[in-house]
Amino acid sequence: MKKKLYSILFASAMLFSFTSNAQHDEGQSNINIGIGFAAFGLSGDATVPPISGSYEYGINDNISVGAFVGYTASEQDLIFAKATYSYLVFGARGSYHKELIDDVDTYAGIMVAYNSVGFDIDDPAFENLFDTDLSGIVPGVYLGARYHFTDNLGAFLELGYGVSAVNLGLTVRFD
Repeated sequence: MKKKLYSILFASAMLFSFTSNAQHDEGQSNINIGIGFAAFGLSGDATVPPISGSYEYGINDNISVGAFVGYTASEQDLIFAKATYSYLVFGARGSYHKELIDDVDTYAGIMVAYNSVGFDIDDPAFENLFDTDLSGIVPGVYLGARYHFTDNLGAFLELGYGVSAVNLGLTVRFD
C-alpha cells in the first residue's frame, strides 16, 4: 500500500512540474468537512464513521499550509469480550496546488500528525494481552481535488493519509 501511495505521489509530482495555471490563490482559505471510506486501522463495526475537518491558507498561488483533524470509533466482538477502539488524528499539512483539469483545484501534500489511539476491552482479565499504546506521530501524503459549485461552496475528494484512505465532503472558500 505504501509503495502505491508513494508511486502516485511521484507521478503527481512529475505532472506538477509542467506549467501552472493556479486555481488556488494567495490569501485564500478553505475549510473542508468530510466523511471517510476505508478507515485506517478500524476493526469491527464502526460506531462513529470516519469524519474529518481541515483548514488551509494559500501562502501563494501554488502553496498552502494548514491543519487537519479526524475521528472514528468502532467496536468488535471477540470470542471472550468486546473491544472498543477510537482514533483521533490531528496535525499540520502543506499542499502544492496545480490545475490539471479546468476549474478543478488539484493538489498533493504532506502531513505530520499525531494519531491518538484509544483501546478498551470490557473484561479486565484480558487487558494485559493487548498492546494499548498505539498512539504516536505519523507522517502522511495525500492527493486531492476540489471543485467549487459557487464562488464559496464546493466539494472535495482526497486520497491518502488521514483518518481514512478516501475522504469526500464539502468545502467552503473565503478570502
